[in-house]
Amino acid sequence: MRRTSREATPPPDDGAYDAAVRYLANRPRSVSEIRRHLRTKRYTDVAIDRAVDQLRAQRYIDDEAFARYWLEQRERFRQKGERALVSELLGKGVPRETIDLVLGERDPDADVKQAREAIRRPITRWQTLEEGERKRKIHQFLVARGFSYDTIEAVLQRPEADEDEPD
Repeated sequence: MRRTSREATPPPDDGAYDAAVRYLANRPRSVSEIRRHLRTKRYTDVAIDRAVDQLRAQRYIDDEAFARYWLEQRERFRQKGERALVSELLGKGVPRETIDLVLGERDPDADVKQAREAIRRPITRWQTLEEGERKRKIHQFLVARGFSYDTIEAVLQRPEADEDEPD
């Protein structure tokens, strides 16, 4: 007699490590993401702990390295403010202490630079608007991306960085 339901039997414990490695294939993950994924695959807590310990020993997972990777990707492809970054990393299960450590390593002006980069494209559409409306659009755009009000004020003072500013 054939079983038709896969839910009746959980996968073998020794496959947790392999499942975690496959999950890591696309991009780095936090420890919490790995645990959550393996739980959805119905592995036992013992198997999950064993797989996570093995991945840590091999340096495949490290929350601090993951947080640095995440910030780098956000700086490069999808600029977000510090508030949004903290929220995203907390959602990924990275401990607050690790987030504070990694954010503390950033350049103090990083948020202003990120905000200017974020509005670089849409500001061309807003050039024809009157100044008050343009500032309102910039403000809304940056608030939605998690930038602080101090950062937004700095950007509103000078929306475009000087060309001779060093990067």
